[in-house]
Amino acid sequence: MQYEIKSQPSGGHWVAWLTAGGANPAGSAILVGQTREEAEAHAKLWADRLQADARLRREDS
Repeated sequence: MQYEIKSQPSGGHWVAWLTAGGANPAGSAILVGQTREEAEAHAKLWADRLQADARLRREDS
């Protein structure tokens, strides 16, 4: 499954999440970082883990 990383500032930090071809987040994980780059790097690592282990994916994603 291909994931797209979305991100936005939230308070004094950035949050990122994955989408699976739609507007809604894939699963329920929100990844936090001090910068946009850090939050998106965390999201990329999570996407890699989801690709490697199907048990981590939620049924509704």
